[in-house]
Amino acid sequence: MATFAATMPATGASPETSVRAGGDTSAEQPVTEKAAREALEVAKKIKRTQSVRGSRQVVPGRHVAGRPDATLALTDLWNAKDSLDGSGKAAARELLARPRAATQTCSDVVCVHYTPGKGGNRATVAYAAQVRDVVTKVHNVYVRSGYRKPAADQAVTPGKVDIYLENLYDEGYYGYCAPETKVSKTAATAYCVLDNDYAASEYGSMNTPTENLRVTAAHEYFHAVQFAYDAGEDRWLMESTATWVEDEVYDSINDNRQYLAYGQLEDQRKPLDNSNASNLGIYGNWIFFRYLSERFTKKRGDLPEVILGIWNRAPSTYSTAAIRKSLAARGTTLKTQYARFAAANLAPSKSYSEGRAYYPPVYDGRTVLRAKKQTVKGKHTLKHLTYASQRLVPKKVGKGWKLKVKVDVARPAANTAVVTVFRTDGTRGVYYLKPNKSGVASKTIKGFSSKRIRKVEVTFANASSNFKCGKGTAFSCRGVASPDKATHRWSAKVYR
Repeated sequence: MATFAATMPATGASPETSVRAGGDTSAEQPVTEKAAREALEVAKKIKRTQSVRGSRQVVPGRHVAGRPDATLALTDLWNAKDSLDGSGKAAARELLARPRAATQTCSDVVCVHYTPGKGGNRATVAYAAQVRDVVTKVHNVYVRSGYRKPAADQAVTPGKVDIYLENLYDEGYYGYCAPETKVSKTAATAYCVLDNDYAASEYGSMNTPTENLRVTAAHEYFHAVQFAYDAGEDRWLMESTATWVEDEVYDSINDNRQYLAYGQLEDQRKPLDNSNASNLGIYGNWIFFRYLSERFTKKRGDLPEVILGIWNRAPSTYSTAAIRKSLAARGTTLKTQYARFAAANLAPSKSYSEGRAYYPPVYDGRTVLRAKKQTVKGKHTLKHLTYASQRLVPKKVGKGWKLKVKVDVARPAANTAVVTVFRTDGTRGVYYLKPNKSGVASKTIKGFSSKRIRKVEVTFANASSNFKCGKGTAFSCRGVASPDKATHRWSAKVYR
């Protein structure tokens, strides 16, 4: 999203913006003074005044639960700084300032700045060289795959991206990047900060220090790439794709799996684009981009091309519109793919290449059906970019019985339904319903017996992704989905 706007504060409140409705995401739109002050207060929380040494992260990932993501907080402050008063601007400059370092080691694309030694913010010469090599590899993967190079500064190390090493554990972070100098209507230069050793005594033994370095470098450096497109993009797209790319660059580390419990694989009732600062779903929803990667497998260089297509469109629009346009270029729609994504999440082990390691599927309601003529019914009300599944389970049902599922889909232009039959032999049938203009569709399942059918899932997906922007929400373009909520009805008839 091309608007430079302030953060959603950690309290869950949302900033005010002046972006016009109808999708105007001009970077010239100002940030309100109130929103700028909120951004400043959030950014202050990332500094050492709140040491976390000795405490464990609730989720051993990018930041301590309850504290702001450093990259997002600094990015939001950078976007908002011009709306602050004099003292606020001075505080913002201090928070956004680069760390200090005594020396550097450089490749042809990056320079790693550090102070040699051990203890405090110091780093060993060997470790600094390792960081240089890891980040250079990550840079080359992204460039080979068609992504823009991070915009390099012209002052400290002209033409190269600067990486600083500090003891970030005391601040509760693995790493962060921050935009620095605006270079176009939407893009900015960036510098990044990584930990000075990722010592197991601090970060634990789930990953080795080298693995933590690699996965953090892949994640944070992708933020530097993103800033070269749009430093004001919707935060969910920034974090979900940065978490997605970790596993693309370093496939065997799998650090991002820890966030799946917070994304739509497990929490399908929270909108995909929920960018609230307290929502860890912005990390867990990398699974949506993994779904797209495995559905559209064409690669450019080392990475799936479909995500590149989204970022190529991001500077001129907001996140979900960029996704729609990227999918349209591949002859499909967000409505179609979101419904398929919802169905895929009912059977991760059969839908994803690494799905056996993912969380088990969840459902929104469960109804047991016995061997008698009966009709059951229900409804689900869904917000934009959410889905829900109703599970129908035969119990002591013999031969000759049938099940007729009927759905009444609200606003079928943006919403749809899927029926998935899970058989006892381990196979499944997935049926994407085609509602008529009134939203009605049905599917009859013959042989609805307990010996043949384990369960039937009726899934509704609300793929609404048009927004009235600038309404101060935590969703795409800080807008309101139009339309948003939809109530879907279903009925299931058992007969023979």
